[in-house]
Amino acid sequence: MLQNKFLPTYEPTGKYLPTWESLNEHTLPKWFMDAKFGIFIHWGPYSVPAWAPKKTATGEYYNDQVGNHPYAEIYGYGMMYKDSAVWKHHKATYGAGFQYEDFFPQFRAENWDPGLWAETFRKVGAKYVVLVTKHSDCYSMFDTKLTDRCCTKIGPMRDITGELTAELRKQGLKSGLYYSTTFDWYSRNFPHVIYKEFTHGQIKELVDQYHPDILWSDDYWKPIEKSCSDTWGSKELISYFYNHSEHPEEVLVNDRWGCEKDGRQIGDFSTPEYTALPTIQDFYWETNRGIGRSFGYNQEEGDEDYAAAEDLIFMLADIVSKNGNLLLNVGPRADGTIHPLQLQRLEEIGSWLQVNGEAIYQTRPWIDAAGLTGADGRVRFTQKGSAVYANIFDTKTRDFTIRNLFVPSGTKVELLGSDAPVVWEQQGADTIFHLPAAQSAVSFVLKFNEEPLRLLRKPGLLVPENRTGEIFRRMGYYSVNL
Repeated sequence: MLQNKFLPTYEPTGKYLPTWESLNEHTLPKWFMDAKFGIFIHWGPYSVPAWAPKKTATGEYYNDQVGNHPYAEIYGYGMMYKDSAVWKHHKATYGAGFQYEDFFPQFRAENWDPGLWAETFRKVGAKYVVLVTKHSDCYSMFDTKLTDRCCTKIGPMRDITGELTAELRKQGLKSGLYYSTTFDWYSRNFPHVIYKEFTHGQIKELVDQYHPDILWSDDYWKPIEKSCSDTWGSKELISYFYNHSEHPEEVLVNDRWGCEKDGRQIGDFSTPEYTALPTIQDFYWETNRGIGRSFGYNQEEGDEDYAAAEDLIFMLADIVSKNGNLLLNVGPRADGTIHPLQLQRLEEIGSWLQVNGEAIYQTRPWIDAAGLTGADGRVRFTQKGSAVYANIFDTKTRDFTIRNLFVPSGTKVELLGSDAPVVWEQQGADTIFHLPAAQSAVSFVLKFNEEPLRLLRKPGLLVPENRTGEIFRRMGYYSVNL
């Protein structure tokens, strides 16, 4: 039998075999569960036109027609549909003869400072960064031998991935690399074996050259069109990554590599997008979303299109309380600068974390994720050792109640960021707290230093609702309960 010369081959040389059973033995690194907050970066030639419709036609962005979708990073894909909003904008702005590739020389990154990026991300409290190294336009943001369609040969003439990875590690941040594996609108060979060979070659370059901590694959977003993992040789790639890492147990992959034929998902953690999960999950997950409606920079978006800092901070606390991380996207402009509004949101998150980060980092879910104050303020609980934290939102008064909360006698309660004592009293099923002063921040955190508390769940008592979905709906998306 003749071997297909285009079919990627892989001889396993390590602990992890390219089988579901072997890969499923890989454990989630503790550092990832401790990190809680990461930065996603979508940046590339699509940052030159930097345009997408601000709102979807249907309100359900997964189902919108291509070219009417709010994601600016798929601008080139939208150009292919001549009745779309993207094409109409492109024709009016650049002319019908202007090709997507004509943006490449204009993507120069002339003001890019990777050291400043890395320092900024550390200061705002992120613990890891995931950079898009190739999106669906097949333009590589790294030094590759397999194509001239890359940042070292056209455009910036710099190794974007190499420079940023080095600076992130100087700042003590973990480095993740995104690669759009199972969707490419540009390549004429997609999705055939020649394209498969190309993707395998490029992902191995990423692993061997940059030694990422996270390998973040992406696939086509319509579930009915997701490919099987066998179609793409995903198990071979994950096995290669694990086995070629200096510390295989300290690296991880996401879940967008295609499913097994029986529906089992491959990957170390789940990745809902612009989505809030309703309860504590028994699997680890990471919500990824933009500050606005797009991942790539969209010049149409303004302050009203970006999530408010208090909403983003609540999302972080909500996700962490339910056993997850928040991967919040930054979409830089083509010159390498980050829009001031995006920086402002990050800095506000960072200011909150400087005071209240103890209630986020290295925590685990408590027995309940959600609670309510007497005035319907939202509460999200986390736990670290014997300490339980209550992240409290919508309450800016000195005295307040947490409903259905029983605090054992003798429990010491602290307000993070303050040395003044917190006085509390039990009143029936509720606990009343008296703070040393009214809090003007978007939220504050109480720390209970004794044995875990108990939320009462008796007939007729209020079960705290999950209001996270309101934020996503307000941003033009809807919350999916997975």
